[in-house]
Amino acid sequence: MWSWLAVSLSGIGAIAGTKHGHIGQALVYKVFTFVLLAVLAVTQSIVAEYTYWIVAGLAISAVADVLHTVTQKRPLHFVCFLLVQLCYSKAFWLQLSGEMVWWLFALLLAACVVAFFLLLPRLDKLVFPVVIMGIVLIQLAWASGELWLLEPQLSHAVGFAGCSVLLLSALAYALNCYRSPIKGAYLWVTGSYFLAHALIVASLTI
Repeated sequence: MWSWLAVSLSGIGAIAGTKHGHIGQALVYKVFTFVLLAVLAVTQSIVAEYTYWIVAGLAISAVADVLHTVTQKRPLHFVCFLLVQLCYSKAFWLQLSGEMVWWLFALLLAACVVAFFLLLPRLDKLVFPVVIMGIVLIQLAWASGELWLLEPQLSHAVGFAGCSVLLLSALAYALNCYRSPIKGAYLWVTGSYFLAHALIVASLTI
Protein backbone atom coordinates (compact mmCIF):
# COMPACT_ATOMS: atom_id res chain seq x y z
CA MET A 1 0.00 0.00 0.00
CA TRP A 2 2.76 2.45 0.93
CA SER A 3 4.55 1.66 -2.33
CA TRP A 4 1.49 2.58 -4.36
CA LEU A 5 1.05 5.76 -2.33
CA ALA A 6 4.63 6.70 -3.20
CA VAL A 7 3.93 6.03 -6.88
CA SER A 8 0.80 8.19 -6.75
CA LEU A 9 2.56 11.10 -5.04
CA SER A 10 5.47 10.90 -7.47
CA GLY A 11 3.10 10.98 -10.44
CA ILE A 12 1.25 13.97 -8.99
CA GLY A 13 4.59 15.71 -8.46
CA ALA A 14 5.48 15.17 -12.13
CA ILE A 15 2.17 16.61 -13.32
CA ALA A 16 2.35 19.58 -10.95
CA GLY A 17 5.96 20.32 -11.88
CA THR A 18 5.17 20.50 -15.58
CA LYS A 19 2.01 22.53 -15.03
CA HIS A 20 3.94 25.20 -13.12
CA GLY A 21 6.90 25.18 -15.49
CA HIS A 22 9.34 23.39 -13.17
CA ILE A 23 10.78 21.18 -15.88
CA GLY A 24 13.64 19.76 -13.83
CA GLN A 25 11.35 18.82 -10.96
CA ALA A 26 8.86 17.24 -13.34
CA LEU A 27 11.56 15.16 -15.03
CA VAL A 28 12.92 13.87 -11.71
CA TYR A 29 9.44 12.87 -10.57
CA LYS A 30 8.66 11.18 -13.89
CA VAL A 31 11.81 9.06 -13.81
CA PHE A 32 11.31 8.30 -10.11
CA THR A 33 7.75 7.12 -10.82
CA PHE A 34 8.98 4.62 -13.39
CA VAL A 35 11.76 3.46 -11.04
CA LEU A 36 9.21 2.83 -8.28
CA LEU A 37 6.98 0.87 -10.66
CA ALA A 38 9.94 -1.22 -11.83
CA VAL A 39 10.89 -2.00 -8.22
CA LEU A 40 7.30 -3.04 -7.51
CA ALA A 41 7.38 -5.37 -10.50
CA VAL A 42 10.63 -7.16 -9.69
CA THR A 43 10.01 -7.54 -5.95
CA GLN A 44 6.97 -9.78 -6.33
CA SER A 45 7.12 -13.30 -4.92
CA ILE A 46 6.87 -14.72 -8.44
CA VAL A 47 8.94 -13.07 -11.17
CA ALA A 48 8.24 -14.64 -14.56
CA GLU A 49 9.81 -13.96 -17.95
CA TYR A 50 7.03 -11.58 -18.93
CA THR A 51 7.78 -9.48 -15.82
CA TYR A 52 11.13 -8.49 -17.29
CA TRP A 53 9.46 -7.32 -20.49
CA ILE A 54 7.26 -5.00 -18.45
CA VAL A 55 10.31 -3.73 -16.55
CA ALA A 56 12.03 -3.12 -19.90
CA GLY A 57 8.99 -1.12 -21.00
CA LEU A 58 9.18 0.99 -17.84
CA ALA A 59 12.90 1.63 -18.35
CA ILE A 60 12.35 2.73 -21.95
CA SER A 61 9.45 4.93 -20.80
CA ALA A 62 11.81 6.75 -18.45
CA VAL A 63 14.30 7.26 -21.29
CA ALA A 64 11.49 8.47 -23.56
CA ASP A 65 10.40 11.08 -21.02
CA VAL A 66 13.97 12.32 -20.63
CA LEU A 67 14.30 12.65 -24.42
CA HIS A 68 10.93 14.38 -24.66
CA THR A 69 11.94 16.88 -21.98
CA VAL A 70 15.56 17.71 -22.84
CA THR A 71 15.61 17.36 -26.64
CA GLN A 72 13.45 18.34 -29.58
CA LYS A 73 14.12 15.07 -31.42
CA ARG A 74 10.56 13.79 -31.75
CA PRO A 75 11.49 10.74 -33.87
CA LEU A 76 13.57 9.37 -30.97
CA HIS A 77 10.73 9.87 -28.52
CA PHE A 78 8.31 8.26 -30.97
CA VAL A 79 10.54 5.21 -31.44
CA CYS A 80 10.92 4.83 -27.67
CA PHE A 81 7.17 4.96 -27.20
CA LEU A 82 6.74 2.25 -29.83
CA LEU A 83 9.35 0.09 -28.09
CA VAL A 84 7.49 0.49 -24.79
CA GLN A 85 4.29 -0.79 -26.35
CA LEU A 86 6.12 -3.69 -28.00
CA CYS A 87 7.69 -4.69 -24.68
CA TYR A 88 4.30 -4.66 -22.98
CA SER A 89 2.81 -6.58 -25.89
CA LYS A 90 5.48 -9.26 -25.59
CA ALA A 91 4.66 -9.60 -21.88
CA PHE A 92 1.00 -10.31 -22.65
CA TRP A 93 1.59 -12.52 -25.69
CA LEU A 94 3.94 -14.71 -23.62
CA GLN A 95 1.05 -15.51 -21.28
CA LEU A 96 -1.35 -16.47 -24.06
CA SER A 97 -2.17 -19.96 -25.24
CA GLY A 98 -5.21 -21.21 -27.08
CA GLU A 99 -7.49 -19.84 -29.80
CA MET A 100 -7.69 -16.16 -30.70
CA VAL A 101 -10.81 -14.08 -30.05
CA TRP A 102 -11.13 -12.23 -33.33
CA TRP A 103 -14.19 -10.13 -32.50
CA LEU A 104 -12.13 -8.15 -29.97
CA PHE A 105 -9.54 -7.35 -32.62
CA ALA A 106 -12.30 -6.28 -35.03
CA LEU A 107 -13.85 -4.02 -32.39
CA LEU A 108 -10.54 -2.33 -31.55
CA LEU A 109 -9.69 -1.93 -35.22
CA ALA A 110 -13.06 -0.33 -35.98
CA ALA A 111 -12.66 2.15 -33.12
CA CYS A 112 -9.18 3.12 -34.29
CA VAL A 113 -10.32 3.54 -37.90
CA VAL A 114 -13.00 6.00 -36.74
CA ALA A 115 -10.41 7.92 -34.69
CA PHE A 116 -8.02 7.94 -37.67
CA PHE A 117 -10.57 9.53 -39.99
CA LEU A 118 -11.42 12.13 -37.35
CA LEU A 119 -7.75 13.10 -37.23
CA LEU A 120 -6.98 12.71 -40.95
CA PRO A 121 -7.63 16.36 -42.03
CA ARG A 122 -5.01 17.58 -39.54
CA LEU A 123 -2.37 14.89 -39.88
CA ASP A 124 -0.72 15.92 -43.15
CA LYS A 125 2.79 14.35 -43.10
CA LEU A 126 2.12 12.53 -39.83
CA VAL A 127 -0.21 9.95 -41.38
CA PHE A 128 2.41 7.19 -41.50
CA PRO A 129 3.62 7.56 -37.87
CA VAL A 130 0.03 7.70 -36.62
CA VAL A 131 -0.87 4.53 -38.55
CA ILE A 132 2.16 2.71 -37.12
CA MET A 133 1.33 3.87 -33.61
CA GLY A 134 -2.30 2.81 -34.04
CA ILE A 135 -1.36 -0.68 -35.23
CA VAL A 136 1.00 -1.24 -32.29
CA LEU A 137 -1.56 0.06 -29.77
CA ILE A 138 -4.32 -2.11 -31.24
CA GLN A 139 -2.27 -5.29 -30.97
CA LEU A 140 -1.27 -4.36 -27.40
CA ALA A 141 -4.90 -3.91 -26.34
CA TRP A 142 -5.82 -7.06 -28.25
CA ALA A 143 -3.14 -9.15 -26.51
CA SER A 144 -4.17 -7.99 -23.04
CA GLY A 145 -7.86 -8.39 -23.87
CA GLU A 146 -7.28 -11.88 -25.25
CA LEU A 147 -5.55 -12.89 -22.03
CA TRP A 148 -8.45 -11.58 -19.95
CA LEU A 149 -11.08 -13.33 -22.08
CA LEU A 150 -9.23 -16.65 -22.08
CA GLU A 151 -8.38 -16.48 -18.37
CA PRO A 152 -10.93 -14.17 -16.69
CA GLN A 153 -8.95 -13.19 -13.60
CA LEU A 154 -8.81 -9.84 -11.83
CA SER A 155 -5.11 -9.40 -12.62
CA HIS A 156 -5.74 -9.86 -16.33
CA ALA A 157 -8.70 -7.48 -16.23
CA VAL A 158 -6.46 -4.85 -14.63
CA GLY A 159 -3.82 -5.43 -17.32
CA PHE A 160 -6.40 -4.98 -20.07
CA ALA A 161 -7.66 -1.81 -18.36
CA GLY A 162 -4.10 -0.47 -18.29
CA CYS A 163 -3.56 -1.12 -21.99
CA SER A 164 -6.94 0.42 -22.83
CA VAL A 165 -6.10 3.53 -20.82
CA LEU A 166 -2.76 3.77 -22.65
CA LEU A 167 -4.62 3.61 -25.96
CA LEU A 168 -7.08 6.31 -24.85
CA SER A 169 -4.24 8.48 -23.56
CA ALA A 170 -2.51 8.36 -26.95
CA LEU A 171 -5.83 9.18 -28.66
CA ALA A 172 -6.45 12.14 -26.33
CA TYR A 173 -2.93 13.42 -27.02
CA ALA A 174 -3.49 13.18 -30.77
CA LEU A 175 -6.91 14.86 -30.61
CA ASN A 176 -5.54 17.68 -28.48
CA CYS A 177 -2.57 18.30 -30.78
CA TYR A 178 -4.09 17.75 -34.21
CA ARG A 179 -7.87 18.06 -33.95
CA SER A 180 -9.11 20.52 -31.33
CA PRO A 181 -7.57 21.56 -28.00
CA ILE A 182 -8.98 19.80 -24.94
CA LYS A 183 -9.43 21.78 -21.73
CA GLY A 184 -6.93 20.61 -19.15
CA ALA A 185 -5.38 18.32 -21.77
CA TYR A 186 -2.01 17.93 -20.08
CA LEU A 187 -3.60 16.85 -16.82
CA TRP A 188 -5.78 14.25 -18.56
CA VAL A 189 -3.12 12.96 -20.95
CA THR A 190 -0.28 12.74 -18.44
CA GLY A 191 -2.49 11.46 -15.64
CA SER A 192 -3.93 8.71 -17.82
CA TYR A 193 -0.43 7.88 -19.13
CA PHE A 194 0.91 7.24 -15.63
CA LEU A 195 -2.30 5.44 -14.65
CA ALA A 196 -1.88 3.08 -17.61
CA HIS A 197 1.64 2.09 -16.57
CA ALA A 198 0.54 1.69 -12.96
CA LEU A 199 -2.35 -0.60 -13.92
CA ILE A 200 -0.10 -2.75 -16.10
CA VAL A 201 2.33 -3.18 -13.20
CA ALA A 202 -0.58 -3.77 -10.81
CA SER A 203 -1.61 -6.73 -12.96
CA LEU A 204 1.59 -8.41 -11.75
CA THR A 205 0.91 -7.75 -8.08
CA ILE A 206 -2.72 -8.87 -7.76
